Amino acid sequence: MSRRRAIRAAGLGAALLVPALLGAAALVSRSGAPGGATPSAGGAGDPPAPSAGDARDPAAPAAPPPPLEVEFAGCGAVLTGPACALPDDRAIRLWIKAPEGARVAVDAGATPIPLDGAPIQGGLLVRVPVPDGAEAVSVTAEQNGARAVVRLPLLPPLVAPALAQAEALRRQGRLDEAASALGGLASGQDPTLKALAIGKLARVDLARGRIPEAIARFEASIQAHRAAGRLSDEFLDRFALAYTLLYNGRRFAEARAALDPLAPLEASHPEGRALKPYYAALLSFESGDLRAALRQLDASAAAAERLGLRDHRRHVLQKRAEGLQLLGRPLAAQALLREVEASLPAGSPPCEQAALQNNLGWGALQVAWASASPWASASPGEPLAAAEAALEAALALYGGPCPRPAERANALTNLALAKLAAGQAARARALLDEARRTDASPDPGVAMYWLDIEGRLALDGGDAAGALRRYDRLARLAEASALAEGRYRAALGRGQALEALGQPDRALAAYEAAEALRGELSLLAPLGEGRGAFLGRLEEGARRAVDILLQRDPARALAAARRSRALALAALRWVDRIASLDGEARARWEAALSAYRRERAALDDEGRDDWRLSSGELEAARAARAARGRSIRARFDEALLLVRRGDPAAAAPAEAPRLEERELMLAFHPIRDGWAGFAVTRDGVAARRLPAIDLAAPAATLAARLLGPFEAPLRAAGRLRVSAYGELERIDVHALPWDGAPLVARMPVVYALDLPGGAAPGAGGAGAARGALVVADPQRDLPAARREADAVAAALEGQGRAVERLSGGVATHAAVASALEQPGIALFHYAGHGFFGGIDGWDSGLPLAGGGQLAVSDILALRRAPAQVVLSGCDTARTGAAPGARGLGLGLAQAFLVAGAGSVIAATRPVDDALAERMMVALVAAGQEDPGAQLREATLAALRATPSSDWASFRALVP
Repeated sequence: MSRRRAIRAAGLGAALLVPALLGAAALVSRSGAPGGATPSAGGAGDPPAPSAGDARDPAAPAAPPPPLEVEFAGCGAVLTGPACALPDDRAIRLWIKAPEGARVAVDAGATPIPLDGAPIQGGLLVRVPVPDGAEAVSVTAEQNGARAVVRLPLLPPLVAPALAQAEALRRQGRLDEAASALGGLASGQDPTLKALAIGKLARVDLARGRIPEAIARFEASIQAHRAAGRLSDEFLDRFALAYTLLYNGRRFAEARAALDPLAPLEASHPEGRALKPYYAALLSFESGDLRAALRQLDASAAAAERLGLRDHRRHVLQKRAEGLQLLGRPLAAQALLREVEASLPAGSPPCEQAALQNNLGWGALQVAWASASPWASASPGEPLAAAEAALEAALALYGGPCPRPAERANALTNLALAKLAAGQAARARALLDEARRTDASPDPGVAMYWLDIEGRLALDGGDAAGALRRYDRLARLAEASALAEGRYRAALGRGQALEALGQPDRALAAYEAAEALRGELSLLAPLGEGRGAFLGRLEEGARRAVDILLQRDPARALAAARRSRALALAALRWVDRIASLDGEARARWEAALSAYRRERAALDDEGRDDWRLSSGELEAARAARAARGRSIRARFDEALLLVRRGDPAAAAPAEAPRLEERELMLAFHPIRDGWAGFAVTRDGVAARRLPAIDLAAPAATLAARLLGPFEAPLRAAGRLRVSAYGELERIDVHALPWDGAPLVARMPVVYALDLPGGAAPGAGGAGAARGALVVADPQRDLPAARREADAVAAALEGQGRAVERLSGGVATHAAVASALEQPGIALFHYAGHGFFGGIDGWDSGLPLAGGGQLAVSDILALRRAPAQVVLSGCDTARTGAAPGARGLGLGLAQAFLVAGAGSVIAATRPVDDALAERMMVALVAAGQEDPGAQLREATLAALRATPSSDWASFRALVP
C-alpha cells in the first residue's frame, strides 16, 4: 500500500468560486431584525401566540430564528435605506442562503415567487419578476417553529426620456449633441436628473480627453448623488473617478481616496460591494502588489457569481489572467481567457469583443515568450501565430465599430512585440510608429513597451549606444511612474547594451541591479499562486550575471548563483530574523502568528464532528473549511512580509559554503546557454560550462553531463552535497551510476537548500536536547507504518532517548503541533501518509487524526523546529520544481529546514508502505549522527534486499 493520501484537487480555478464569508451583508437576519431591512409582523422577534391545541411547554424557551442571508442585485438604482428602484424590465435577482431543512419563501407584494434558481456558494440565486403595485420583496425562512424575515422596499423605475436620449447620443459618439442636452439637465431643478447629468458630462469630457474637467465633474456628481441618496450612482462615479485618476497620471493616493468613502455604504449596496474589490485590484496591479490584486479579484469574482453579474465576472477573470501572466503562468492565464471567450454571448458589444481579442493576443504572446525560454520544450511558432491572429482581430474592431485610439495603440504595440519575437524587425518598427501616431499621450505602461521595443530594435540593428539611451529613458520613466516591470526591463536592457559596448563590469552591475529587483518583487507574488514561476520569469538577470562571472571569477559566479537560488526560500525564514524587528513590527508579527495558530487549530477541530453531518452538509462544510484554510494561509504569507523587511540582508547566503573535511559541494545554475556547474571544496571553487540537460536522458548520460566534468574532486571526496536548481532538483544524483554502482555506494549524498546561516540558531538546538517525537499512522490504515514506529521508538529508547508517541486517533493537529515545539524534542519521526498539493507546494500536508493535517504553513509557523526530522510518507520531499518554476523548491521537508531543522530525511515521490518500513528501521539501526550516512546505510540495505524497489525515493536534505 502506498503512503500517498488521495486528496481532492483544489486548483486555482476553484479558488474563484469558493463560498465567500460575508463581511457586512446587506440583508442578514439572525435575530428576526434584518440589517438594513424591516422585520415583518410574525417574524422571529414577534412569535405567533400558540393555539388552544398547542402542546408546547409554555416555559420552554423559544427557538432562535434560523440564520438568513440575502443579497440583491439588478436594481435600476439603489437608494438610501436601502431601497431598490426597479429596472425597466421590473426584474431583480436575490441570492438567498438559509440552513438546510429551513422552509424558504419569496414574495413580491402578495405574489409568491418560485424558488427555481441556480445553487451558488451554498445559497440560491433567484430571479424575481416584480408585479405592478408591489412595494417590497420579502424573503422568509422558517425552521423549528421560528421564523426570520428580510424585506427589501421597492421604488418605481426612473422615467427620464431626455436623459436616455442624451445618453444614446453619447454612446453614438455624438459628443457635442450629448453635451448640449446634458447641459440643460445639469442646470435644472430636479436633484436626481442634475446629479446623473453631471456624471454623464464627466464621461463626455473623458471621451474628449479633457481629464481635469472630467475629474472636477465626477467630484461634483458624487456630492450630488450623496445629497440625493442615490447610493448606486455614487458607487459608479467613484469607480469612474478612481479609474481616471489611476490611468491619467497614476495618482495612486487620490484614486484610493476616491474609493475609501464607499466602505460604510457597502452593506446597503451588495452589487457595489462586489465591484469595489475590482477597482481596488486595479490600484494594486499598477502599484506592483500582485498579492493584494489577486486576493481582491477573487473576492470580486466570487461576489459577482453570487449576484449573477456575468459581464463583470468576465472582466474580473480577464484581469486575473493578466495577473497569472505576470506570475509567469501564461498557460493557466490563456485557459482562463478561453473560458471567458466561451462565455461571451453572441452579439456582445464590439468594444468588449475587441478587448478580449487584445487580451487573448497578449496572452498568446506570453506563451510564445515562455516557449522561447531556455528550459522550454515547445516551439514558440504556434502561439505566435495565435497572438497575431487575435491582435489583428482586435485592430479590425478598434478601427471600425469600436473607435478607441488608446486601446488601438495598445493592440498595435502588442502586435509589434509579436512581430519582433517572430524576427520581423521592419514590421515591428512600422507598427510601433503607427501606435505612436494613434495615441500621442499614452499610458506609462504602454510607453514602457515602446521604449523597450526601440531598445531591442537598436540592439538587433547593432546600435548598442542607441539602445542604452532608450533603456536609460525607460529607467527614468519607470521610476517616475512606479512601474516595477519597467525598472526590471530597464536594468536588463542596460546590461545587454553595455555588454554589446564591451563594458562587462558595468553590464554586470546592471544585471545585479535586475536581480536585486527580482528579490524585491518576489515578495509581492503570493505563495500558492506561483511565486516560483514568477522568479523564473525574471531569472534572466541572474543567468547573465553568472555567465559573465563564470570564467572571470568562479567564486563570485558561485555567490551569484547561490543568492539566486536562495532568493525565495530565504524570504520565508523568520526565526533568525525576529530579533531585528522594531517593537511595533514585532508586536504585529506576534499578533499575526498567534491569530494564525488560533484559526488553524479551530479549523482542524471543526472536522471532528463531520460524522454527524448529512452528505450535503458534509460537502458544504468541507468546501467552506477549504476556503477558510486558503484564506488563513494567505494571511500568514502576508504576515511573513513583516519579518522579511526586518533584515533584508539576512536573505543572502554566507560568503562561502561551510564544508567538512573531504566534503564536496556540486552546485548548478542556468546561464544563457546551458548550465554553470561548480565544484566547491575547502580549497576553492572550480567552474564549468555544461550543455543543456535533458531530464529524460538515460542515467548514464546524466552522470556524464553532471558528474563527469568533476571526476577528480569526486574521487577525492568522502561526502557530497548537491545544490541543484529548478528542474535539476528532480534528478536523483545519489542514484546516478559511478564506477559501476550508484553514487551513494561510493559516499553519503545530501541535498542542500543553501539557506543563509544554515540551521536557524536555537531553533532545533542540539545541546542537551535528546527527546524524540514519534507520530504513527494517524489515519489508522498503514500497518507497516505502525510496525515501523514501534521499531523506531524501541531503537531510540535503546539509545537512551526519551520518546513521546502519538499514534492513531491521538495524533491530532493540536497534539502534534504542541509537541513539536517542546524544547526537549530534538528528533521528529513521522510514519504515515503524506501529500503534495497546490502551486508552490503550499497545499501540501501530513494528514493527522480527526481530519486535521500538519500543513506547510503550520511548519513555517513553528517557533522552533526539531534538529532532526524524518518524514516516512509519500511526497514528503517533493517540490513544485517544473519547467519555468525556479528557485522555490518548497515542500514539507523544505518547510522544516526553513523553520530551522538541521536535517530532514524524506521521500520525493510515492513510497511503498513495506519499503518505507524496511528503510526507516535500517536508518535508525545505522546508529549514525550524520543524516547522509544514516540514509546511505538504509539505502544500501534496501538495494541489497530488493534491487528492483524504488530505493532512491528517499533523500537526506540539509539547510
